[in-house]
Amino acid sequence: MLLTFSQGIKRISGLTAFLGSPVQYRYSLHAGRHYSGVVGWGFKPTSVKAQAYAKKHDLPYIALEDGFLRSVGLGVNGAPGRSMVLDFTGIYYDATKPSDLESLILNANYTSEQLERACAAIALIKTHRLSKYNHAPDRCPGSIRTDLKSKVKSDVNSERVLVVDQTYGDASIELGCADAASFERMLLKAIGDNPDAEVVVKTHPDVVAGKKQGYLHHLALQLGCTLLSEDVNPWAILDQVNKVYVVTSQLGFEALMAGKEVHCFGMPFYAGWGLTTDLLICERRGHKRSLAEVFYAAYIEYCRYLDLQDFTLSNIENTIAALAEERGVNGNS
Repeated sequence: MLLTFSQGIKRISGLTAFLGSPVQYRYSLHAGRHYSGVVGWGFKPTSVKAQAYAKKHDLPYIALEDGFLRSVGLGVNGAPGRSMVLDFTGIYYDATKPSDLESLILNANYTSEQLERACAAIALIKTHRLSKYNHAPDRCPGSIRTDLKSKVKSDVNSERVLVVDQTYGDASIELGCADAASFERMLLKAIGDNPDAEVVVKTHPDVVAGKKQGYLHHLALQLGCTLLSEDVNPWAILDQVNKVYVVTSQLGFEALMAGKEVHCFGMPFYAGWGLTTDLLICERRGHKRSLAEVFYAAYIEYCRYLDLQDFTLSNIENTIAALAEERGVNGNS
């Protein structure tokens, strides 16, 4: 039996299947029975009670987070997740200390069959144009779409760079060795490195939905950047750009899958392995890893997948198919 102090975690669909053990909810630190571990949501402030109990009782703390292929709808709107990560060491977005994912990448020694599976899964994700969330239409709407496409088609030498904003105060930013200044530095660097390019600033979907705030909206307007605030499929934007600048956003890894040049101003899980141009250095990393190796570690070994039909564990291939089918049924393809 696992313990959680979060009612939100206890209500997760398929939680027992994800964890392989039942979970009991307690609101008090005096839980009064023996547990095999304590689960909490990452290393966010809401997990402090769970971490304290685990430390006091010498129990493993298991950090949970959404997987990299989560759902069609947004989690903040209640969409059930098809994937989840469990980390017994840290969490993937915390570069200040080791994590299970970092260890998987460091120790990557995959067979040719495993790497072929990774490449096939990457190809499927590209074909179906999937991301963490998959509710948005696969097109740039309105005047933004016309502007992007006309400029690219009219000038074969034109360049366009994408700068990715994130939600204000997201734990992945501070734990990814970054802060608000990192976003300003990133935008100024993108403009300075690409003086003849159009700089497009993409706002996070949660900001578009009115749930949260971002970092770059006002600065992007002041500097004359193209502000892409519509909620669109990230692949529709990646189609139109040459380079991608991120702090810690997962979109940077999807850009790598799309074959784009990626610059990191924080330390996301995919930085430090020779795949990206990095502003920061993580001494624990520094080993060269291929895209297939990092993908296999993150998307296949680290993530767990759930079949929402019978709430049993699934795999990445079935999850890709289910997401693609669900999105098509909902008219978002």
